[in-house]
Amino acid sequence: MKILHSSDWHLGKKLEGQKRIEEQRKFIEKLVVIADNEEVDLVLLAGDIYDNSNPSAEAENLFFTAMKMLAKNGKRGVIVIPGNHDNPQRLSVANSLAKEFGIIIYETPFEKKEVGRYGNFQVKRSTEGGIELEINNKKAFIYCLPYPSEVALNEDFTEIDYSKRIGDILKKGIEENRENIPNIIMTHIFVTGSSGDGDERTIELGGSLAVSLEDLPEVDYIALGHIHRPMKFTKKRAYYCGSPIEYRINENKYDKRVFIATLNGNFNNEFKEIELENYKPIIKYRVNGAEEAILLSEKKELNQEWIYLEILTDVYLSNEEIKKIKRNKNILEIKPLFTNIRNLELEFQDTNSKKTILENFIEYFSESDGVEPSKETKELFLKMLESDI
Repeated sequence: MKILHSSDWHLGKKLEGQKRIEEQRKFIEKLVVIADNEEVDLVLLAGDIYDNSNPSAEAENLFFTAMKMLAKNGKRGVIVIPGNHDNPQRLSVANSLAKEFGIIIYETPFEKKEVGRYGNFQVKRSTEGGIELEINNKKAFIYCLPYPSEVALNEDFTEIDYSKRIGDILKKGIEENRENIPNIIMTHIFVTGSSGDGDERTIELGGSLAVSLEDLPEVDYIALGHIHRPMKFTKKRAYYCGSPIEYRINENKYDKRVFIATLNGNFNNEFKEIELENYKPIIKYRVNGAEEAILLSEKKELNQEWIYLEILTDVYLSNEEIKKIKRNKNILEIKPLFTNIRNLELEFQDTNSKKTILENFIEYFSESDGVEPSKETKELFLKMLESDI
């Protein structure tokens, strides 16, 4: 069986208030082309379809369009699970219609799907969380575990070893495969050894929600969602395909991909990575002074780039300069980096104390917040003292 693995679409997600829906639409169109060209039998979507539990109508329409195009009127199977960003009930609202088009959407862990025809393929057998699927005369057993939170599992994670518990659930799930056909797991978890990407915390709850690689069972393919960077744990045949577009500036350090795997059984797989086009990259520029910033803004105005702009300067930017820079609507942030901050610590004295104003500020801040202010906070305080307000 040939599968396409994708995840973490985050439909409706914005960047500094700017919509990304057009980039997401282009990705969906490309994904359909890839699925067609590769003649995949099954598409696996491993969670975080939406960016929040209350997606916009625009995001929902794009999801429904994507499902229809990927499923090809039931000729291709599509299986979807919710991630931690999704509202499972909202995601599965179309389940009654989805069956006709060969789309299976899980809502909760241990959900038992109806046996029978889905589009042009068959669910031959169903277990709690698992299905034996036959499509194009090929069979596979797929076990799906939507984002396994305390609420979803109805368990107290402070009382259990989370990693071993998830491992036990997955192992028990695939034991229901009673035929010698490929085993597939799809879940939305954080695997120990994967690196965070700015959108998900590297360690959740101090690491208690991390799953050790060693606790994952031996199967033909594990389709993972949750991490935005493509990652491969070949020892366990476990894969994060990552998000399809850049969602934060630190995601521009690696390419975006989808994975294709042909499962021949007995861990005999053919694996392929397909790089995705970056429709509007996130780029940070650093320039010297307002004049260079204005020139860069004008030069890049027609470019398909999201821009974070740092300006080295020893003077404050005027409102007129900022207005000129912001004519480029792709500039998300303007960050002045002052190169000649005067040391005001000795210049501003509190007449009623031997301490400087800065020292008094640090003392007050520390007592209020329990930590000493950062270097940036102290510099901001000194700048405020210099200003006319």
